[in-house]
Amino acid sequence: MTAPRPCRGFFSLTTAAAIAVFVTASKEKHAPLQTLALAPGDGDGDGNGNGNGDGAEYGNTLTFTALTKPLPLFPGEVTNTWHHLDIPPGPIAISEFSADVVEKDPTGDLVPVPLGDAYLHHHVVYSSHKHYENQKHWWSPMKPAAANRGVGFGAGTESRGTPQRFPYPYRFTTVAGEDELVANVHVINTRSMPMGSAHQCLECPCTAEDRVSRAAIERKREKKKGWFRFRDQDEMSTVSKQSGLGNTTLLESVIDRRSNWTRCNTQLVKEGNSACRPESYYGGLICCEHGEFCMDDYFMTKQQIADSDNSTQSVYYLRYSLTYEPLTQGIQPLYLAACCDASGNLTSSGNIEYDVPKLCDGPGAIGDGDGDGYACIHRLETVQTLHGAATGAFGTGSAVEDEDVYVDVVYMVGHLHRGGISMKAYHAANNSLLCESLPIYGTGGTGEIGNEPGYINSMSTCLFDPPLRMKTTEKIRVVGSYNATESHTGVMSLFYIAVADPPGTRIGGDASSIGFWKHFQPLAIFVAAGVVIGATWQFVTRYGYMATRRSGYEAVPSSGHSLSV
Repeated sequence: MTAPRPCRGFFSLTTAAAIAVFVTASKEKHAPLQTLALAPGDGDGDGNGNGNGDGAEYGNTLTFTALTKPLPLFPGEVTNTWHHLDIPPGPIAISEFSADVVEKDPTGDLVPVPLGDAYLHHHVVYSSHKHYENQKHWWSPMKPAAANRGVGFGAGTESRGTPQRFPYPYRFTTVAGEDELVANVHVINTRSMPMGSAHQCLECPCTAEDRVSRAAIERKREKKKGWFRFRDQDEMSTVSKQSGLGNTTLLESVIDRRSNWTRCNTQLVKEGNSACRPESYYGGLICCEHGEFCMDDYFMTKQQIADSDNSTQSVYYLRYSLTYEPLTQGIQPLYLAACCDASGNLTSSGNIEYDVPKLCDGPGAIGDGDGDGYACIHRLETVQTLHGAATGAFGTGSAVEDEDVYVDVVYMVGHLHRGGISMKAYHAANNSLLCESLPIYGTGGTGEIGNEPGYINSMSTCLFDPPLRMKTTEKIRVVGSYNATESHTGVMSLFYIAVADPPGTRIGGDASSIGFWKHFQPLAIFVAAGVVIGATWQFVTRYGYMATRRSGYEAVPSSGHSLSV
């Protein structure tokens, strides 16, 4: 449905600089778990060679499966950092992508990890290959500002049950020399926690690691040392014992993880949504940084970690698989649209996250006006366009010049957190339903892989075959609904939308052909270089202390402040 937006990314300049450093760092390659050829024409892997499923026409479909580096986590600990994902050398055409969290059993075999043990908050995949430098300014949901190209592979707990598949001839493609993608992987270790604590933990409540007592601020100011940036155990203990949020405030370093606090839409501002202002923020992404602990009761100091025998530590991996084929003449390249985030509007890409207040008690269907089984619902509604909060198609030019640009919408899927009811998208002009993406909650026993109660195990998808042709300026009404019988922090209501250029045109597949880029690409590169240099200086001078935190323990080089919104 939508198309890429301008460079109002999900991450701050600090993180942008860290990503730039990360993607140029030396890499330790990991061999794939398996690379297997399917039967000629066997597009769906059922062995009969009928070419169904993803519809590969040429009989050269392959599957590649590999692991990220280890994710070692103590109970309550968060990993939220960057990983190189090895992929087969390009050019290739990717028809399917899936991912899940696994670990090794006592015999060394890989086994899937229950969602109740390792909560996959999200993984977001993108490319930093130099071929896509001219797409760095494009926006797509949760795309880092330093990423060159957003890729349509991003999900949370639903990932295991929602592989992203695209019909032939539509594929995410790579170029010659491209042999890796980069992923932000966010996992929270809730193993051994009571269910109530685990559910609280996965919503990333702000803890003493993120807060400082107002008295401590005054002491520091009196000593003319400003805000202090890292907690010692005594200060954490003091903050933990204080009741309520009135006596504490977010650390300045935590506030700075979000570069812009004005991205909430009018509905959220009028509601006084607590995620939209630093003075009321009490849980969500910016309190879920790499190496933090999701609850004070599970916090471990650096010394405690060093002294630990690691008996309570779990070692996870993100296992990812892609189905692909050689890039041939008939392939239509896919790319991400710049829509949709229900927390945004026509002029803002969105806040990515928001909080759901408790509106009533009990889940009964009394007063259930729309028949969805819920009477107590928080609905967030907005209007956005395919090209997002830009002045023209994909941010490349004036709306007048590009108002008649068309794209083919191929695939849509929603992303919700626990408590989510539905994601819906409508044609704003006539209110006709474009896509409804529904969560499937598990109904099985605790730890039953693929059917775990209390968690979203999959999301329904919308596949347009043939594709739906739309103008990039067409308005889309987006509605995210949550059960409001209890409050939730840091929820999301996003759509990922894969689009393609109509045959004979070239808008997103290779933006270098757009007239705008012929004239302004050198200027954009110059500006981007300035941003990276300035961000790197900010990172080194302001947050250098975080780089050594957990030294020798982190799975891969990280930004320290890996998520900034």
